[in-house]
Amino acid sequence: MTARKSASSGLRRPSRLAIGLLLLFFINALAINWALPRLPWQRQQTTTLDYTQVFFERAAHSDSWKPMRTALFFVDEPRKKPLYTVVYFENNVRFQYPPSSLLIFEGLRALPFDDPIGNDVLNGISWWAILLLAAAVARIFHLSRKRFGTTSASTTDEVIYAGLSLLFTLSFYPVVRGYYLGQIQIWIDLLIAGIVWAWLEERRRLAGVLLSFICVIKPTLALVVIWAVLRRHWGFVVGFAIPMSCFALLALGFYGWDNHVDYLGVLSYISRQGEVFHPNQSMNGLLHRLLGNGNSLEWERSTLVAYNPWVHAGTAVSSIALLGFGLWAGRSRERRLEPMDLAIVILCSTLAAPTVWTHHYGVTLPLFALALPVVLALDADAKKKFTIAILVAFLLISNNYRLLNRLHDTPF
Repeated sequence: MTARKSASSGLRRPSRLAIGLLLLFFINALAINWALPRLPWQRQQTTTLDYTQVFFERAAHSDSWKPMRTALFFVDEPRKKPLYTVVYFENNVRFQYPPSSLLIFEGLRALPFDDPIGNDVLNGISWWAILLLAAAVARIFHLSRKRFGTTSASTTDEVIYAGLSLLFTLSFYPVVRGYYLGQIQIWIDLLIAGIVWAWLEERRRLAGVLLSFICVIKPTLALVVIWAVLRRHWGFVVGFAIPMSCFALLALGFYGWDNHVDYLGVLSYISRQGEVFHPNQSMNGLLHRLLGNGNSLEWERSTLVAYNPWVHAGTAVSSIALLGFGLWAGRSRERRLEPMDLAIVILCSTLAAPTVWTHHYGVTLPLFALALPVVLALDADAKKKFTIAILVAFLLISNNYRLLNRLHDTPF
């Protein structure tokens, strides 16, 4: 009798939170994407769901893979000039990753597959990574609700949350856009979700190991390690340092000191110049567009953006402010809120870069799953304000509002 009662109680009606999230999915993924192509004043040809369709068709491109293969070709053939001088500056191939990123291709091409570093294999990995990301988002949302004691969930709710995690992931513009482009950012999104999940599970060393995998591709996120040192999370630091040291030694052995020094020139150039193209959703991109410093509507692969000292200065100031905020302002006194401190420093590390393409915001999906239960656990007044804030942020980030490009010639 007791088991029967518990089973019946587990299959009760959906909670208000579950119904609210279902409504959010309907508005965000369905209603908005239905309306955007039908607006009379500016019809939008491509919506987020078009990129979702690309996911199901497995029709991705090679935005990351082609530059990486080009760089690998140049390091395979000994040359007089360093890698980035030849690839990035002389041939204008936007290979912006560190030499260590090529270790991924070194490992893959050792596998007994046909064309293991071809688009089909690499985009296939990204396809499965998105499904794993959805599972990680579901787990993060579960652990966050458990940690912050928002509400107890019935079996019905848990099924709804799991299904919505998949649906939100497949309709989250930065994620599906990243897949369409053929971007290694999808792998980073999954690793970020893994870090948040590991932290919620109190597995700090594993979180550090996962961050080391990210820094092989995107070293700017090493700011998280500085944050961990300041907070004395030594397990996390050790988990990062050991594999990262191995990766660094391997990269030096494979690609040499000169190519690593040459990479600093690329970082310096990007920090000075940035990009004007509208998907660069950073302070740098905003300042370029505000000052009319180039064509923001079309990607000009063969043209590097003109240097502007005001953009350079504004980018530097905003980056310092964001990094300072991530390191110091997000310092919770309560230990249970440490995952939110981690989320803040991850987000600030992302935003502080001079080029933050729209697909880079895929890292926010697991952060939303973490933050929502925290917001719902606040007192009534704060909960109302922050719920509105997080909903607005989600609606803005998770969809493609390209119709706003019609404002490109105005101060807006």
